[in-house]
Amino acid sequence: MKKTILSLLVFFTICFLNIDTNAQVTNTTPVIYTYSRPSWVVGFGPAWILATNDAYGRANYSSNDQILRDNYGMRWGIGGYLYGKYSPGKLKNDRIYLGFDYKSMANSDFSAENKTNYDLITIDAGYEYLFYGTYGFRSYYGAGLTGNIISGKYTPKNETVNNVGKSFESTFRMGLELKAGLEFVFKNSKRNLGLNVGARYNLMNLFNDDNKEPLLGETENLNLNDGDSNGGPGFKRYMGTISVDVGLNIYPDVKKVRRK
Repeated sequence: MKKTILSLLVFFTICFLNIDTNAQVTNTTPVIYTYSRPSWVVGFGPAWILATNDAYGRANYSSNDQILRDNYGMRWGIGGYLYGKYSPGKLKNDRIYLGFDYKSMANSDFSAENKTNYDLITIDAGYEYLFYGTYGFRSYYGAGLTGNIISGKYTPKNETVNNVGKSFESTFRMGLELKAGLEFVFKNSKRNLGLNVGARYNLMNLFNDDNKEPLLGETENLNLNDGDSNGGPGFKRYMGTISVDVGLNIYPDVKKVRRK
């Protein structure tokens, strides 16, 4: 009987030690996951904008003839963007993108000056090339075409007979866009979120302009006058903006694969 009990104790001890050993090995073995490169990206966020080329200008003049002639400028603005990107193929380095953004531009500071405000709505489409660095870091470079709806309004500091408020007709212009940026993927469990930090240059009126002249005494619904005829600034002016974007990226189709 004693031998039987002793044999059972030895047997259960061996089983216990074996189970404990396996448990320790299981707990200390690292689990390794890999994540697929995304085919789709959806991004959105705020943008900070500076006017460039002949779009840049101020409307804080003391002479009425200058005010009436030169108040077409813009300096800076804020806005927001939304885009979708698709990467065909296996390597996912090539991207086709379609985006939308809104910009509110002004040519004065927050003080009570003569000022012109612009509303710019842009739809852009084009191509990007994506460089993969480490898994959590990527950079991209691209170019595309833009369609821009431009409207604006001039508000004088002190309205007089010769210095009155007026607005610009809503005008459509075709342009060219260059862009570059960085993406940082967050280390959440699915690796499906990231931070986008990018910059875009948009030459809004590269392909079409309008030379219509305002009628004598016309004060409202003026044409944009970015052609080379009289009215407006008096020459073909290229209207450009540089946008700095900081926002959230969503990678909805990333797959998490367990390797070990």
